Amino acid sequence: MPAQPGGGETVLALDRVSKRFGEAAAVDSVSLAIRRGEIFTLLGPSGCGKTTTLRLVAGLEQPDGGEITLRDRVVASAARRLFVAPNRRNLGMVFQSYAVWPHMTVFENVAYPLELRGLPRAAVREKVARVLDLVGLGGTETRPGTLLSGGQMQRLALCRALVYEPDLLLLDEPFSNLDAKLREQMRMEVKLLQRRLGITVLFVTHDQVEALSLSDRIAVMHRGRVEQVGAPRALYEQPASAFVRDFLGQTVVLTGRVTATAAARVGARVTVAMNGPLTGCTLAGRSTSAAPLAPGAAATIAIRPEDIRVAPGDAAGSEPDHLLGTIETLSFVGDRYEARVALGGEHCIVLLLTRTREWREGEGVRLGFPPEMVSVWPA
Repeated sequence: MPAQPGGGETVLALDRVSKRFGEAAAVDSVSLAIRRGEIFTLLGPSGCGKTTTLRLVAGLEQPDGGEITLRDRVVASAARRLFVAPNRRNLGMVFQSYAVWPHMTVFENVAYPLELRGLPRAAVREKVARVLDLVGLGGTETRPGTLLSGGQMQRLALCRALVYEPDLLLLDEPFSNLDAKLREQMRMEVKLLQRRLGITVLFVTHDQVEALSLSDRIAVMHRGRVEQVGAPRALYEQPASAFVRDFLGQTVVLTGRVTATAAARVGARVTVAMNGPLTGCTLAGRSTSAAPLAPGAAATIAIRPEDIRVAPGDAAGSEPDHLLGTIETLSFVGDRYEARVALGGEHCIVLLLTRTREWREGEGVRLGFPPEMVSVWPA
């Protein structure tokens, strides 16, 4: 029976793991616990430490501090001077380049890890055939690996990593070499395969869509540290820091000063008077700070573009949580329009507009900011 994501057993644990390259801390006291049967993603921009963390787990780097435990077995400990070699960790890994061996057929590529482990030839043939059929590569056994299409090579790399039934599958930006449509297809295929087999996956990417669509949980990394860990929807809707808020998806950000606050707690309603060209306008939202946001304090309000209610500028209504703007540029992107909207003649924001109506550049729009969808942050 495949493991259910979020089960109790911890497959991989990192306890205050650090790695330095010269004076730079690539990984800075990272602690994580990855549960059996889940897809756990390390997400962040280039240079945040996510790939170095993966390499530490794989045994391709040695930590300068902390411990790494795999299936209750310590595989790296700086304090104990303990280090288990990569080939003794029972890990599968798919690299960004796939690393398909050009001098081998599809069968030979997948069989090689089993032959290294000394399995009988009959067992090798059976395991290779089963895993190739599982990913739709049955019948390609005799073809050279590098003559496959990009999507097929991706599946071949997965087969080679899965054939010896690893405790943990490591995926290092595995879709980055594929075109957009094939990337989306492979994300779904990997997720279905993972659910079918119940394998545990540690996935590294800088792509927010990949992380949100594929993961059970995500660790957002920044400057070698973990900013926040949680389920995709929780991170998107309840970011713990401005970095997480702005890195995951698009955010409309405006600045102002607090005029009134209901209570000194997270979630309290706060009213903010806008700055600059929006002076005279006020918006309300939920406080993200447990400390009081005193009247007069500088504040930032944030909202996801899809949560802004857009109506034509001549629509009736004088609700307080509205701003007026003008569409400067308009791009049709298939399922929606993306519009650059000028507020107060100066400040511009990017909005998503439904295609159920024809919009025009130069048209006025009335933007509604529902207080329950607006978050207020200390500036």
